[in-house]
Amino acid sequence: MAPNIERERALVDALANAYYEVLDQGYRTGCMLTASVSCAVLEHFGVQAQVTPCQVWYSLAHHNYVVGFVGSAPQKDKWDGHVVCTSTNFLLDAALFHFKREFDMDVPWVASVQRIPVASQMMARYELPSGQSLKWLNPPPGSDTQYPEVPKGLVQELAGKLVERLQAVASVPERSR
Repeated sequence: MAPNIERERALVDALANAYYEVLDQGYRTGCMLTASVSCAVLEHFGVQAQVTPCQVWYSLAHHNYVVGFVGSAPQKDKWDGHVVCTSTNFLLDAALFHFKREFDMDVPWVASVQRIPVASQMMARYELPSGQSLKWLNPPPGSDTQYPEVPKGLVQELAGKLVERLQAVASVPERSR
């Protein structure tokens, strides 16, 4: 891998590993907040990142469980979508707990995955130790991808805590000048 990709990988992995050591576990299903916080942290370290709408599939041999853009009826304070933080080469999802809460499926709390480098419906894929996989796909055509805003002050507060932790970790490479 090129040096910038290696640096990006190290940073995304360090962020994933620190996430719920630093932040409250109550954020595990808050995709808009966690994606925004992740993007703010990556941007702090000089990695361009954006909040990206998607579907997430937990795939078994003969069944899929899906989070985001599933056609659920509108509910107060609940959006029928899912977002993640994406950079040029990686995807970070810190709100996978939906699968545990809604389907009783065991998933990591945070996944950092290299993105598929070609234009595709699938953004990324993560193989689970159980032989199942997580797949991030573009939202279905016609989906309302406008996600609700999150409080900027809270995003900055939480991102600051993670930045502080990552700066204390020697494995996070410095920003290229």
